[in-house]
Amino acid sequence: MKNVLVISGHPDLKNSVANKMILDEIAARLPQAEIRKLDEIYPTYQFDIKAEQAALEKADVVVFQFPMNWYGVPGLLKLYIDKVMEHGWAYGSTGTALAGKKFIISLTTGVPEAAFAAGAFVGHTVEELMFPLVKFAEMTKLDCKKIFCSNGMMCVPGVTTDEQKAALVDKAKKHADDLIAFVESL
Repeated sequence: MKNVLVISGHPDLKNSVANKMILDEIAARLPQAEIRKLDEIYPTYQFDIKAEQAALEKADVVVFQFPMNWYGVPGLLKLYIDKVMEHGWAYGSTGTALAGKKFIISLTTGVPEAAFAAGAFVGHTVEELMFPLVKFAEMTKLDCKKIFCSNGMMCVPGVTTDEQKAALVDKAKKHADDLIAFVESL
């Protein structure tokens, strides 16, 4: 099995249903994978750049797991990219530390899939909205393999019923199943 690194960009994982379940499933079924929960490791958003770069250097497969936030990555994950992906290390004429590593984008959204259709609420596909991450992969020479997305995954305390929450958990497990099977196939 390849060295798998999962970067959790959820800013408040302890209050998550879907992203927490996906990560729990990965931890249980791919115990050799390293899961870095940025919100737990860096609650003040002060990254240990060298430690993060070392984790990335060891990886053969890198997965970014996060909830879509304002049509992109959450601020925590964006700051991680800004700080950790240094010029000369991750990109630029001498920045080849990530070259050839397999990269997977794995995300959840709060709105239903239909909202991403042309003329609908969001009006852009998830693939269109993930363009900055795909370009990030291209610039750092990561081999972007796939985008996994589960829509309609919002769980609002006091609003979401137990039945709805159970359905979200099942959907998150299915997301994890598909993601894990893909990682294992690489």
